[in-house]
Amino acid sequence: MQWRGMQMGAAVRKPALEPATPRSRVVAAARVVARARAMAQAVGAAPRTRAAANTRAGAMAGATAMLLAAALASALGSLAPAAWAQAATPAKGAGRTGAAAAAHGAAGAAGAAAHGAGGAAGAAARLEARILDRMAANERALVERMQTMSPRMETYLQDFAPNKLGGESPVKDRYYLGRLSWDGKGFRAISFLRRPQPAWLEDLGPITGALAAPLAHLFQYNYGGRNTFARMLFPDVAHFNRRHYRFQYLRQEFLGQVRCYVFDVAPRNPRYDGFWGRVWIEDEHDHLVRFNGTFYRPRAFHPELHFDSWRMNVAPGVWIPFFIYSEETDFSYGFVVHTRFRAQTRLWGYQLRYAGGREALASMSIAGPRVHAPAAVAHDLSPVASYRRWQRQAADNILRRLERAGLLAPRGAVDQVLDTVANNLVVTNHLHIHPPVRCRVLLTTPLEALTIGHTIVLSRGLIDTLPNEASLAAMLAHELAHIALDHTINSEYGFADTMLFPTRDIFAAIRLKRPAWQERQADRLALALLERSPYKSELGEAGLYLRALAQRAGDSALIGPQFSNGFFRHGMLDRLTALIPKSPPLRPANVHQIAAFPLGSWLYLNPWTDQLRLQTAPNTPLVSAREKMPFQITPLFPYLVRVPHAAKNAAAGRGAASGQRR
Repeated sequence: MQWRGMQMGAAVRKPALEPATPRSRVVAAARVVARARAMAQAVGAAPRTRAAANTRAGAMAGATAMLLAAALASALGSLAPAAWAQAATPAKGAGRTGAAAAAHGAAGAAGAAAHGAGGAAGAAARLEARILDRMAANERALVERMQTMSPRMETYLQDFAPNKLGGESPVKDRYYLGRLSWDGKGFRAISFLRRPQPAWLEDLGPITGALAAPLAHLFQYNYGGRNTFARMLFPDVAHFNRRHYRFQYLRQEFLGQVRCYVFDVAPRNPRYDGFWGRVWIEDEHDHLVRFNGTFYRPRAFHPELHFDSWRMNVAPGVWIPFFIYSEETDFSYGFVVHTRFRAQTRLWGYQLRYAGGREALASMSIAGPRVHAPAAVAHDLSPVASYRRWQRQAADNILRRLERAGLLAPRGAVDQVLDTVANNLVVTNHLHIHPPVRCRVLLTTPLEALTIGHTIVLSRGLIDTLPNEASLAAMLAHELAHIALDHTINSEYGFADTMLFPTRDIFAAIRLKRPAWQERQADRLALALLERSPYKSELGEAGLYLRALAQRAGDSALIGPQFSNGFFRHGMLDRLTALIPKSPPLRPANVHQIAAFPLGSWLYLNPWTDQLRLQTAPNTPLVSAREKMPFQITPLFPYLVRVPHAAKNAAAGRGAASGQRR
């Protein structure tokens, strides 16, 4: 599909769709038939004075019949295989009675093929209509299903500028985290983040009310805004059907293991604020699994954002949105001109079963009469044991609340990998820590590492960008040092009422930042732990990661922590800086020096179960230095699969009790 682009405020563009419809194929076939009949008449009027001439003319007519049948099959889009069989059979008497019989036979074959192709084309049109109608019905069902869900939605956006290597480097970034909600007209996102007063409003000073109102809509519109990306979950929430859109079939294509029909799409009314692009429809139940394009509105101050939206099969007949990639290489809107940006939006938490701080009754189980109370403790806990128990209770309250909010991944295989590396540090340094150290993963993108009691928490974004195990060990060593030094959290979180707050206020309600003197103590002990660990000879690699991280001081959203102190203080790297002198200098042009990975390199997030697993894709050799892309957003091409039947039944059973709104 190709259509003419349009600048802001220009004339309305019209799609240049020229679909090869069944009707057009039949018209092409009729033209072939006419050519065959004309040739038959010409050959029939030719003199037949000698047998050799008859034989030669018959052979030519037979060859012509085969060529015409081939042309006919091409015109019909290979919908008339009978034409090949009939045309390939030599015309009766072609070598004995002359070319006329052969040519008339060819014309008859072409006519029969055209008649059969008309029926086949009609059947193809009905099949196409059935596919698109089922797809439209599935979209309506998904919209209704998601109105009862409240998944978490995260968007991270990076602005880029050209660098010296011929590639791009981030110069500014933005971050959004919240939950998806239905407001009766469409989906919107409710933020978990506290937003400072916008700079434009601060510049206006005391000017408010009617004077500032005309500017508010213009300046508050953010092309990376939460509701802009929430709209990209569906091509059209209410009207994605054949009545409002034109579909042109292109081909069949595999996305992973899923075979799909591919269609180009455009609104029937060019002035309609709708989706323009391409869709992929899986061929088993006709669910939309991917769509790629833009929303276009023929009106000033409504920019076009291009995006690629993917879905995942999680239950019978359920394909849910889970990843959106957006990119612009020369974006202009209002006073913003020639901007280059990339953005990724992830969704998870579809099965969160908590609403308003209470667990859904549907997930409760009633104990039977044979349930016994745990064995009674022979004595009360000592003061020291009671202190430890209270600290553990405060930490567990926070961890459970984070998991209920959909921000902490359930225990899984990735946690076991982190536990192994942490245990290497504990054992080689002869640390005696009780209860044992545990590791968990925060599901968010900003680089963050913190300690909650005896639990070390690393963010998904931090783990994704770490290039090797030594760098991971350095991150864990700093947090392990906090535990070894008995740097506790605020014990007020041991009270249950401190966890009773709306999830949107979670970053304000849970405060885990430490004083600067504790961070300095933890740094000194972490260096000692690493020097006595199996990673002693690889500390230069960890220092190289920190050296690359120090250059990302301008990425305020990526390095801006939500719970902890973070890696920077007053714009400077403030963690494990003693490792940097142990590392070689950064060589951006050297493809063999990998200081940090792009985002999404290690962990795969299942949006239905919130489980994490390590990526199994093989490493791709780099061709040039511009492919290194440290800490950068990249597109995603997931390998789509259909859930096995047994897993589908289990997912459906779990999903029946979920779908509670928070």
